Amino acid sequence: MFSRSDLLLSFIYAWGKSKKNNEPIPSVTHLQKEIFLLCIRTPFAEMKDVYRFEPLWYGPFSKELSGDLTDLQARGVISFDELRLTSEGFKIASSVWKDLTEFEKQQIFDVKAKFNHMSLTELLDTVYSRYPKFTKRSALKKEVVDKYFADFLQENEITEEDVVSAVNMAKKALRQ
Repeated sequence: MFSRSDLLLSFIYAWGKSKKNNEPIPSVTHLQKEIFLLCIRTPFAEMKDVYRFEPLWYGPFSKELSGDLTDLQARGVISFDELRLTSEGFKIASSVWKDLTEFEKQQIFDVKAKFNHMSLTELLDTVYSRYPKFTKRSALKKEVVDKYFADFLQENEITEEDVVSAVNMAKKALRQ
């Protein structure tokens, strides 16, 4: 099998619906979810242990993937203006791409074509419905947000009366 960065470079190099190599990825959150979905599929199933996805604020998140992105950007291989390969990165990724099997390439195409053009909301809904265990810390789930604020209030010794008073002062300031 190839390295994490090889997988990442290959994914960014691939096309989706556009049928053009180096199709931009809408956001880092998109990339996190798309790589997660790719790593669940064969032949990439062993990569999910290398990237170690864990439930975080917007579902599955990999610190290793985030670190690889930062490293590739620092090396001038990936551009964050539009999440895609630079000309130098394109050369490196095309070399990696040539070593993939046709089956591996097809798996990458399938994921990128299916999910890359979804809105972020659609993509998160898809991931959340298919993999609910990765949503237990999601900022998009009401009970998680409620618990966060309840814990924050308790840790900072803020009472319900303090919150109500602050809201009333803010309302009063807005009316003036």
